[in-house]
Amino acid sequence: MISSISTQIHDAGEALINLARTPGHNIGSALNAELNRFLGWPLRADSGVAKNHEGLGTGYFSTIIHVKAENTSPPQAAEVSADALACVIDVSDSMNLEEFRAAYLRVAHAKSLKKSQASQIKDGPHRTGTLGIIFAVRTDLPLEKLAEELDRLNRITPSTQWPDMMISLSTGTINYAAQFPGEKLGGDFFLPTAENAPLFTLPMYIVTVVKPAGAYSFNKMCAFVIAHLALFSPGASLPNFVHVLEGTPKEVMTFSGYQFNLSGQLLPVPVQFYKDRYIPPRPVRVEDGQGNCLAALQFLPWQDGGVVMSTGKLPLEGLLVFLGKKAIARGGIVRRGDRQISYGMQITAADFGQMLTRIQQQSNMVVRADPTELVVQKLANEGSTSPVMARLFMGILALRDTVFPDTPERWDFDKAYEATFMTLLNTRTTADQIRKLFSEHAEKVARGDIARVQGPTLYIDENIDKELRKQTEDFLNGAVRVIKQGMRDVTSILQVNIGFLFKKSSTFASALSDLQRTDGDLAEYLREARQWSERLVESRNAMEHASSTLPKIKYSRTQAGVQAEEPQIAGQPVSEFALFMVDRLACFVEEVTAHCLQIRLPDGFTFTELPLADRNPEGPIRFRVTLRAGGLPAWSIAYHESKFDKT
Repeated sequence: MISSISTQIHDAGEALINLARTPGHNIGSALNAELNRFLGWPLRADSGVAKNHEGLGTGYFSTIIHVKAENTSPPQAAEVSADALACVIDVSDSMNLEEFRAAYLRVAHAKSLKKSQASQIKDGPHRTGTLGIIFAVRTDLPLEKLAEELDRLNRITPSTQWPDMMISLSTGTINYAAQFPGEKLGGDFFLPTAENAPLFTLPMYIVTVVKPAGAYSFNKMCAFVIAHLALFSPGASLPNFVHVLEGTPKEVMTFSGYQFNLSGQLLPVPVQFYKDRYIPPRPVRVEDGQGNCLAALQFLPWQDGGVVMSTGKLPLEGLLVFLGKKAIARGGIVRRGDRQISYGMQITAADFGQMLTRIQQQSNMVVRADPTELVVQKLANEGSTSPVMARLFMGILALRDTVFPDTPERWDFDKAYEATFMTLLNTRTTADQIRKLFSEHAEKVARGDIARVQGPTLYIDENIDKELRKQTEDFLNGAVRVIKQGMRDVTSILQVNIGFLFKKSSTFASALSDLQRTDGDLAEYLREARQWSERLVESRNAMEHASSTLPKIKYSRTQAGVQAEEPQIAGQPVSEFALFMVDRLACFVEEVTAHCLQIRLPDGFTFTELPLADRNPEGPIRFRVTLRAGGLPAWSIAYHESKFDKT
């Protein structure tokens, strides 16, 4: 049951949205009034500015949350001490890209305002820096576009000045979450300010997250602010932020990632260390004299240094001493279950290697390479720049990650999809072999290399009929397995039945009518796909069950010599038929799988189709996750006759 405080804040957010539709409203004043309903002494939300002891100040903000001096009445426009400034909120009704950039700069300037050292409280977990929020009732921009612009601005701004959150009141929020190496995404993260900068390099990724909170966006913002205020002003009367969050969707979409460098600034994670292109080094075992593993150590590059990660019962502190005093001057340990991760240190992979050597030479422990065998096998002769590999392999698996984060269903899907994908690759290779086999033979015939005319007789010195028939049979069997067995298994795991696509006409029509009532887009897609898939299946059946064979190549004389006429199947030259069917299969596998995954997405999410011109040449995936409301245009499955590489 959702608590009363969550409902109250949800209703307050709805009231602000409704107010924004009325002429002559003042959204800033209304926001302050709603916030003050939930902020207890000594905190208050007002419009105004803050100035520090040097006389420098923020710009004017519709909403500043501050510690209110005793026995003072609420001002119309406050001027507060920077030391008392807890939060600035840049408020607007609507926001375009230029307005977002301007709001970013205003918040960044406010966060840069220096506070007096005397204001810092040393006992316990306290925050003395200013929280910065960009607030818009609505925006016509997809939140992904704002997240991308946020990353661009972050790259040219010190991280102590980054806004902590952006909220589109009717859509969702953008903020940051923490993630330790090897773990799932964790909870919200407050960006360090100049006053609260860590004295060490935290070994965690800071990830930009977009939450499609919808009607609960105000709850998300208030919970975030309240959690900060509880640390800024300990003892203040505030609601429990956990109760405020009740009813708020938990799923998020991740964007850019950052790491702390040795100076305490957040910098983008280098591209080469993204999870889709980085294979971490194998762990090294530290054993006792009996061969028992005490710890498994790994070195992880980290901006301008590195971290050491250990799994096992041996305390990591005792091993880090082998790095030397200089290396561990800023050292420390974060414990995460059975894993220990050092703070970022000024070390390299070579330093880590020397540490292992010292452990071996200067202790009674034994350092040994991990004996576990790791097989890295080539999948195909194509890389991520190939549309087939990018879209049917990388793209689909990325979509699958959102639907099946870590469940047994994920492995069932992977098993079925791998069989389908690999069969499609093999079938595609066979189609190309068919094309190459006949085209090379026809060229040699036309050149006269293997064909000659003697009177009324044509002599052909090469026969490819047997090989062409075999490859055609292999192609038909593989192609039908892709769609009839492979895709039926894939869609079945995704709780969609397409088995009727291969039934007789009356059964197909009846099942299609039923599907039309629940999934009209897929029904229309299958209606069109039936035209070519039926030809494919019938061609395979004819060759397999009716003892039909591919006709022999026919030869005829021309003025220049001899020409070879390509055998036909289902009214098309066999190589043309094969290439056409491979193209249709590739589109079918991608689009039907994506559609069925789309149905299983968490609430608030859907897929968008990236225009051809916007796809990354290094991995031109076609689909990506977006917000259902406030995101990029949603993709809907629709049949087309365009070739795979043109969609």
